[in-house]
Amino acid sequence: MTTTSAATQTAAIRWASFYGDRDEALRFPAAWDVTVYEHAGGDDIGEAGIAAAFDSPIGSAPIRELAAGKGSAVVVVDDLTRPTPAARLLPRILRELHAAGLTPADILILAGVANHRVLTRDDFIKKVGEDVVSTYRTRSHFSWTNCDPVGTTSRGTPVSLNSEFLAAECRILVGSIMPHNKTGFSGGAKLVLPGVAHIDTAHAWHGPDGPRTGLIETASESRLDSEEAARLAGVDCIVNVIPNARRGIAGLVVGDLVEAHRAGVAIARRVYATPVPSGVDVCVLASYPKDAEYQQTGRGFHPLLTAPEPIVRPGGTIVLAGSTVEGPGFHSLYGPGMPMYGAGAGRPMPGAPDMVYFMPGMAKLGLPPGPRERVALMSEWADVQRWLSDKHGDHASVAVFPCATLQIAAGAGG
Repeated sequence: MTTTSAATQTAAIRWASFYGDRDEALRFPAAWDVTVYEHAGGDDIGEAGIAAAFDSPIGSAPIRELAAGKGSAVVVVDDLTRPTPAARLLPRILRELHAAGLTPADILILAGVANHRVLTRDDFIKKVGEDVVSTYRTRSHFSWTNCDPVGTTSRGTPVSLNSEFLAAECRILVGSIMPHNKTGFSGGAKLVLPGVAHIDTAHAWHGPDGPRTGLIETASESRLDSEEAARLAGVDCIVNVIPNARRGIAGLVVGDLVEAHRAGVAIARRVYATPVPSGVDVCVLASYPKDAEYQQTGRGFHPLLTAPEPIVRPGGTIVLAGSTVEGPGFHSLYGPGMPMYGAGAGRPMPGAPDMVYFMPGMAKLGLPPGPRERVALMSEWADVQRWLSDKHGDHASVAVFPCATLQIAAGAGG
């Protein structure tokens, strides 16, 4: 925990994941009490740490042994709304596959985008690096077609998955473990369901009759359902990072899709643990590293949703901040005109705080429908500062969470 300088009253938040990844300075009135709440964090493990994780897989053999004797492989990566630095991991994965006898022509890099937009070539370069894009086949999953059924989970979810994913003889998932409102934590089998699932499978899983959800639960019903689907598909290995506040790698797990993921969740709980206050006047939540599109910015509420007591006093103000450089984003279930449009609309926070959305990429577009009558949308921090000063006067207490999507209250959820 650090307190900003009274002389400058400047607090920095993280900004623009995959689009510059920089600090954004926020100014506050000089007399205000401004405190930045950092998560416990972790230094980047570096190349030695990456090598150690691959050399000591959890619950499985090394990748080169898993791929031995197989004629093809698919490596599933996530999209740009997830902070996974896959470009740092792919070289080691590909060396392992080549050591097993596979050639570049035998390997597909598949973006498991679930119900989000497909990746462009430039997106793939950001995600996996130009050398990989220039040497290997890359493709995005499209949930409306090119899928085959593999069975039904014990919870009743009919599982139909990307046919190229199923056709590969070795299947590897590369993602990140972060707090998630449905599966408890992201990563692991989530790159299968919904990552490479058909739209009907994703609809059944996301819908009101789908498996139960639970923020920061280690094994929510939704998580277990995804893992069952991944077992039906025959996933060989996961490679999952625990990202830090600068989109580096605070931890890395390699191995079995359940055992390695549980080990990663234990690391994530330590890395993301954040001391939280109660009863402040203003709370600023930076949605980095999921701030590039509006649809993901709501993950920034994690500190509020995991805190033992309300962080913001009744009648206070919450500021949700994100670059929204890609605008609203796309989702083929929750987007405008799609089957579940409006189902994910936000609900009022306890204490009825005012809400300010500091989102430059949304200012000209406005916000989608939802219970947001107390939301002010702004594109310039100077306007936010003026609005806050008009409401709160000469003295106010402010809590700033600089990468709130990676922050959970210390001690929350075990």
